[in-house]
Amino acid sequence: MQHTIKRIYMGVALVAGLMITACNKDFLNTQPRDEAAEDLVFSDPGLTEAFVNDIYNGLSSGGFLETMLSSATDESMFTHGYGMKNMVEATINPTDAEYITNRSTMKWDEMYKRIRACNKFFSKIADVPFDDASVKDRLKGETYFLRAYFYHQLVRGYGAVPLVTEVYKLGQTDYTIARSTFEECVNFIVKDCDSAAYFLKAKEGITVKGRATEGAALALKSRILLYAASDLHDIPTAKSKATTIAGFGQPEVLGYVSGDRTARWQKAKDAAKALIDRNMYALQSPDPASREEATANIQGMFLKDNSESIFSRYFKNDKDEPGGNIGLYNGLNGYHNWAGNTPTQLLVDDYEMNDGTAFDWSNAAHKANPYQNRDPRFYATIIYDGSHWRKRPADVQAKDPFNQAQTGRYEVWNGTQIVPNPGLDTRSGPVEDWNGSFTGYYFKKFIDTTVDAQFYNQEVPYPFFRYTEVILNYVEACIELHQDAEARTYLNMIRRRAAMPDITASGDELRTRYRKEREIEMAFEEQRFYDVRRWMIPQNTVGRPLKGISITATLKPGSKITVYRYDPTNYNYVYTPITMEAEKRLWQDKMYFMPIQRDEINRNSKLVQNPGY
Repeated sequence: MQHTIKRIYMGVALVAGLMITACNKDFLNTQPRDEAAEDLVFSDPGLTEAFVNDIYNGLSSGGFLETMLSSATDESMFTHGYGMKNMVEATINPTDAEYITNRSTMKWDEMYKRIRACNKFFSKIADVPFDDASVKDRLKGETYFLRAYFYHQLVRGYGAVPLVTEVYKLGQTDYTIARSTFEECVNFIVKDCDSAAYFLKAKEGITVKGRATEGAALALKSRILLYAASDLHDIPTAKSKATTIAGFGQPEVLGYVSGDRTARWQKAKDAAKALIDRNMYALQSPDPASREEATANIQGMFLKDNSESIFSRYFKNDKDEPGGNIGLYNGLNGYHNWAGNTPTQLLVDDYEMNDGTAFDWSNAAHKANPYQNRDPRFYATIIYDGSHWRKRPADVQAKDPFNQAQTGRYEVWNGTQIVPNPGLDTRSGPVEDWNGSFTGYYFKKFIDTTVDAQFYNQEVPYPFFRYTEVILNYVEACIELHQDAEARTYLNMIRRRAAMPDITASGDELRTRYRKEREIEMAFEEQRFYDVRRWMIPQNTVGRPLKGISITATLKPGSKITVYRYDPTNYNYVYTPITMEAEKRLWQDKMYFMPIQRDEINRNSKLVQNPGY
């Protein structure tokens, strides 16, 4: 029978506390009830498993943080500014990178804390007296995966890092260690992924949901090899595109200084295909009967496990579970939510029309009705002005009995004259306006409409890895190997799932279409931040000025609407893209890699700082 862990860790402390009794004769030697001695942990199989469970805490809340990584990209904007503003304005430095050091999923000290726990496990596991050897193997596999995952988080944020494989002890003469080369780090992660897959093989259907599996290990291997083959980590290419990298004295910590790049793309292709060929997973709802069905399928796909779920983080309706607060963090202020991370006009404009052509503000029909006839994924991902949402709270219901997002400025009839009426979900509205969206949009992806986020947490899982990413990895490698027909075959599988027409392009155009497809398909899943860097296209993506939308609706002659609703028969609508003043977004080449904290440099004299800092 399959069980679900909603909070991954049990915690050594809880288990130990139940097993240890106080000593009545010698209170000075009493064992604390909130911790267990190391020898006890690794002499008891149950406590050893609890120790591994606790390592999963390094996965934090997945991507469901209050300040999401998407807001460091052109996908969204963090409304409240703190921790993110200096990221997008490129003013971070080794002593002032608050988002990276406190709010992100790439925190240096947190990753190494969990890596140390993995190393401790490996140093002790051989002597733990498990009755069932398969349980020991499973824990080995999980821990190999976790160590690989934590190192991959560091490597894709900082470049190469010190590879620590043992637990430091008191009294050592030297605790310092230099950064390994980028190639060594990639090889180490791949080796751990292979070890994880070996120990977890054939356990896919019997492990607890939320634990690592063979599929998760192979998906991570696919991702890191794709990164390794990309422009940013091919130093000859990177030097030609970034002056900071060209002048850096130790480029081997940033990428491959030599070698066969084609071979690296082939490894990336092979890794993705190895998982595809295992037939463990499949695209969810691959053949919708209509665009409307595609929208419903895609929206629902991100609310629960499905056929393409590879490895996810699970939550429960508990205020101590931050990841369950994603609806509160990002919901509409007119529902008493915080509007924390709001989609940008830049992202909205990147959604195609449903016939596969590009959206264009210079097209009169597009400008007049920008939310009509778009890619079905747009309607599953973005809340826009006039779109239906859940029932308004009781204290707001009378102001909007139609339950529609209100992100514009509208006229209404007050009985004697026409008066202005700011939307409920704006920063000028009557409901918690300080939490209103600057951009004019809100999240829909991952938000459960059946949960009142003001009071309750949702139980939507965060997908660290899903099958779509593996297919996209395969497509990208095929494109770079000039295997366009194969690339189109798999890319169009994803397009058809969205009821979008096939892509027929080749060469550079196919690469461009693929990158747009990856942006749309993986929105808000912590992919874009790394993708635009490894492709080395930041100026035309995350470096663009931040854009939002201004919407006005004026009553048509003779119309006397007293309670606003979206209604083109009674209103004239004007949509105007605007440049946001809240953030002066800027790209500098130092932002290809994150700064290593000054404290870490001070602790370890062998660390070399990343270029530009």
